[in-house]
Amino acid sequence: MTQVNRRRFLSGAVAAAGGGVLGASGLSGIAAADPAGRPFHSGGKEITTGWTFAPADAATAPGATMSSAGQVAGMKPAVVPGTPLTSMIVNGEYPDPLYGHIVTDTVPDTLKDTGYWYRTSFPVPRLLPGQRFWLRFDGINYLGTVWLNGVRVGTVEGAFQRGIFEVTDIVAKADRVAHLAVLVGKLDYTDPPALPSYASGVTRGGRNGGKTGVTLKNGPTFFCTAGWDWLPTIPDRDLGIWQPVAWSTTGPVRIADVQVTSTLSADLQTADVEIDVALDSSAGKSVLLKGSLDGQEFAQAVAAPPGASSAKVRLRVNQPKLWWPNGYGEPYRYRLTVGAESGGQLHDERTLRIGIRRIEYTTPMRSPSGAETNCLAITVNNQPILVMGGNWGLDEALKRIPRERLRAQVRLHREANLNLIRNWNGQSSTEDFFAACDEYGILVWQDFFCSTEGPPPENTERDLANIRDCILRFRNHPSVLLWCGGNEGPPPQPLIDGLDALVAELDPQRAALTSSAGDTGKNPIDGYRSGGPYHWVEPSKHFSLSDGTQWPPFHNEVGSYSIPTLEFIRKMLPESSWEHPDDFWADRDVNGNGGNGGGAGYLALTAKRYGELANLPDFARKSQLMNYECIKAIYEASAANMRSGVRYPRTGVIMWMTNPAQPSFVWQMYSHDLEAHSSFYAVQHACRRVNVIFNSQTFDVVLANHTRDVVQGTAAVTLFDLNGTAFSRASFPVRAAASDHTVLGSIAAQLRKAPSEVAFVRLSLTDPRGTELVRNFYWAENPARPSGFAGLDAAPAAAVSAVAGIRGQDVTVDVKNIGQPVALMLHLQVYDTRTGERILPATFSDNYLNLVAGEAVTVRARLADARPNVGVRVDGWKVDQRASRLTGHGLAVTFNQEALATDPAANTFGR
Repeated sequence: MTQVNRRRFLSGAVAAAGGGVLGASGLSGIAAADPAGRPFHSGGKEITTGWTFAPADAATAPGATMSSAGQVAGMKPAVVPGTPLTSMIVNGEYPDPLYGHIVTDTVPDTLKDTGYWYRTSFPVPRLLPGQRFWLRFDGINYLGTVWLNGVRVGTVEGAFQRGIFEVTDIVAKADRVAHLAVLVGKLDYTDPPALPSYASGVTRGGRNGGKTGVTLKNGPTFFCTAGWDWLPTIPDRDLGIWQPVAWSTTGPVRIADVQVTSTLSADLQTADVEIDVALDSSAGKSVLLKGSLDGQEFAQAVAAPPGASSAKVRLRVNQPKLWWPNGYGEPYRYRLTVGAESGGQLHDERTLRIGIRRIEYTTPMRSPSGAETNCLAITVNNQPILVMGGNWGLDEALKRIPRERLRAQVRLHREANLNLIRNWNGQSSTEDFFAACDEYGILVWQDFFCSTEGPPPENTERDLANIRDCILRFRNHPSVLLWCGGNEGPPPQPLIDGLDALVAELDPQRAALTSSAGDTGKNPIDGYRSGGPYHWVEPSKHFSLSDGTQWPPFHNEVGSYSIPTLEFIRKMLPESSWEHPDDFWADRDVNGNGGNGGGAGYLALTAKRYGELANLPDFARKSQLMNYECIKAIYEASAANMRSGVRYPRTGVIMWMTNPAQPSFVWQMYSHDLEAHSSFYAVQHACRRVNVIFNSQTFDVVLANHTRDVVQGTAAVTLFDLNGTAFSRASFPVRAAASDHTVLGSIAAQLRKAPSEVAFVRLSLTDPRGTELVRNFYWAENPARPSGFAGLDAAPAAAVSAVAGIRGQDVTVDVKNIGQPVALMLHLQVYDTRTGERILPATFSDNYLNLVAGEAVTVRARLADARPNVGVRVDGWKVDQRASRLTGHGLAVTFNQEALATDPAANTFGR
């Protein structure tokens, strides 16, 4: 293969889900049986039952005793994978501290001040001659010492390092039962808890990482658990065996690692695939490497001398099916199996899901200094990609991340039309995460473990060892876009040099960035930054920041408040706090670390823009409009200025944040319980691959075309007054170039003629045959007399029809505006008619609907399972319940009276 600049070009790497993971759970392919009918090789079997735990300072027995059949006093049931606190919650020692509580008032911060013993027993097979037995730990936070049947096996250092141990000799002497004990060591450095204070206007003292940030000296751990502006201090700091533990067997020859790369031709018609197999043999043998790639079989004899060795297999794939990012094509994954066998016995085998794709990383631009520089701009399979992504700070505050929950979180990103997740500081680095991103076509910006919020890691070698293992473990995933050294500033030079050397050695086809704020490596990539804003701003502000005159063109952190539904607010706060913002609100991050003047400032801003806040339901409904207009603009502003026609065309935006680690008021597009509120639909509507956009800074109508095809048709613009009467119409012919934006025309003059301070703007794009491709909707200030949107309360209420039916897991709702006034932000929920509780997860095709007179839409909601007692309830900005018609076929359809109760006799909010 011709050597290329790794910082600019990834030549179609074939990527493998699970490559290098020893005996991954669920692998197919069992060795041919020996004469006694027992297999040589068995895939991984997770050890999930029988675990107990106790604080290490309370368990005085040594490791040899802990890893024996004897009883040990003081042990309690444990959840593995899990943390001590999650086990304590399951055991009833503490309530869930994230709901209805202040975490630091509910759980003592002393949980972090000790290590923990974990122990279990599990059956093991009688080993065949030559058979080897392996233990695998996918993640222990922070330091793990492993004992088996009285013998100290080894250690695992750092939260993101695997521990893979051969324990053949120990198991061979066991009487069909293995006794496993793990001592989880505490952090070397900790701060006291960071406490919430609503009155302060900042989050937990305004300092991320605790009072001093000393937690970052530990090296690879979940340092955000010290307390961040989106996460309370977690009392046990998420110590524990947080990832699966499994055992497996092999023959004398083990497949220690598989790396799969390919070279995809420029015309995308062929791919040359190279499979590098690392072998580990306990005895000199020749083995046959056998396998197949989607039925294309291969076999190759190789030597496997004692110790480590390697072998290569080369294949050519004609007319390859490509892995595409979400919205550009199918993220196709081939099935690859690789096995090592001899004498009719399978020694070891891997089954991988791989993707073939070609990535280019940069485009030349002239920076403000006039120098030409290589700017971050992603092209996949020759298709320019406007990155529209989301930041993840942590997958879940207490690391409660079963596979199905994590897949649901990633799936929501696909359904929101996003194409990238930034794994902030690598805090969510798991096989399940990358496998889900592979499946759903989500690129991953993979950070590593350094932040500017505190001192660098004290043990550089440990940090680099964790980085090395992450690259080895995840480099085969097609979703991995690039590696990044850390957050918002450069790590110390030894870590920069170490990362660059590791990527050059282990994964030279991918880009490696120094940090999320800039790149200082060889052939540096330019043109991206962090830096917010992280608070609510008017949509026109985002359009001005992304208007093509601002440097740099790629913005990887920009966010806003994101208030959840009324039901979720009530779920996460105690009832005494519902109408009275206080420290319970602060523990749910309402201060946003000072943005908008903290929580009190945001509430005042909401009241100024939409009118005085009467009660909590009124705050919730007005916040949905605040969410929608600001967050929609974050993405639409970049789409409206991508590619040509501007000085610095936008190449990417990553919202801070999309996934919440805890119940929260800020930085999310769905709630901690996975309910999508208006922020989600703002993202979904803004990130459509063909979209017609209203630029609230210039008052232009813009066609954004992310696709590889020219778009033709007609864009229609209709403006409505507060009564829902159309007062202006315009249309623009459309011929929009591929992967570009096209300014169609201005509606500034029409808006200035609006009969009131507020107008509604409906945009529609139809193809040449008159079929509607997309519609978009805005409420806009009259630029001649801008005064916010308090006037919306003077608009007449809308009459709507909702006809719902259910079949199995699928709910369908036909919604229509049957009156003249605009139906604004109509919201549908699926609920249990017996309890009134929301049914979650429920995946809606659309929500927070905006319908003008006579307009209709069909919404589909998918439930996790078929169930009885399903109902649909409806709320919105202003709904005329008497004039509306609700009909259910096989389920109840009602108005959400509590959400609509926004006009109390006397205002109660904040009083």
